[in-house]
Amino acid sequence: MFSFTKRRLMAAACLLHLALWAFFPARLSAQARSTKDRIILAVPSQAMSMMPIFVAVDRGFFKEQGIEPLIVYVAGRLQPPAMASGDVDYSASAETAKRAAIQGMPLKVVAYMSSKLSVSLVGAPEIKSVGELKGRAIAVTSLGGSLDYLAREILARGGLNPDRDARIVALNQNDAMLALETGSIHGAMLVPPFDSIMSKKGFRRMVFAGDLMDYPQGGLATTDKKIKENPAEVKRMIRAIVKSLLYIQDNRQKLTDYIAQRWKVDRELAASSYETMAQSFSRDGTASPQSIQNVIDSTKARLKLQRAIAMTEVVNLSLLEEVHRELGLK
Repeated sequence: MFSFTKRRLMAAACLLHLALWAFFPARLSAQARSTKDRIILAVPSQAMSMMPIFVAVDRGFFKEQGIEPLIVYVAGRLQPPAMASGDVDYSASAETAKRAAIQGMPLKVVAYMSSKLSVSLVGAPEIKSVGELKGRAIAVTSLGGSLDYLAREILARGGLNPDRDARIVALNQNDAMLALETGSIHGAMLVPPFDSIMSKKGFRRMVFAGDLMDYPQGGLATTDKKIKENPAEVKRMIRAIVKSLLYIQDNRQKLTDYIAQRWKVDRELAASSYETMAQSFSRDGTASPQSIQNVIDSTKARLKLQRAIAMTEVVNLSLLEEVHRELGLK
């Protein structure tokens, strides 16, 4: 039984359904669902942490697998109920899906894109420590999403009560940068290249979350139903992501050019962003068991859950292991 109430689940699913129809009114019904291998993949933003998906699309790794994904941009917290309701097939917000699974939703992470965090807490130039954010506004991409959890943990480790001492607001990365520049917020959780862009403008990179916490970030999640009823499709999705990850790690120059073109940044910034992301991306879709357990423990503590939660309740990497064997990676 979900600890999510049916009312909350239905409300979130309805909101997402309306949002999808608002942006893709005919595409989802006539185009997406009438094509056998059309798959709807939800991503939270165009952030560089989603690069393995964009590369898999742009370099033809999905197409190689007979998949033509329809990429839709959906806030991370809406993705779990969207999968549960069937509006979305897969989510790239693996950590949000995992937290939903901890609360009882029938979802599993099936592959990781990032085995380490690549997000930074960036503050206004006058803010010199996390403690100085007391009473200030801090932006995350989605309330209840992964960056929200990370921001709260950073605040707690900095001696603040995240529920009382700071105001966390939801803004996309571009709006968060603008809000920092105008002074309407004093901190933001930013991923490459946005953290480096603001650093060059004189804003302070206060905490690099990867130095503070051992958590994976981003990956592929889907429903238990999908894994059971269509494992071949899930494997093809995983295979495309793994091939994308290998390509990213093995093609530094091409990826630097790709970053510069896609995110419209200069080559110096593209190169530094590549180095940051290459260190955080998983080589083969895996993440360490300890980092996965850390997310489970953090979520249990925040939600005040007492029961034991096995890793197999939230992660299913069996199909990833099959892909590894087929690709000769194990």
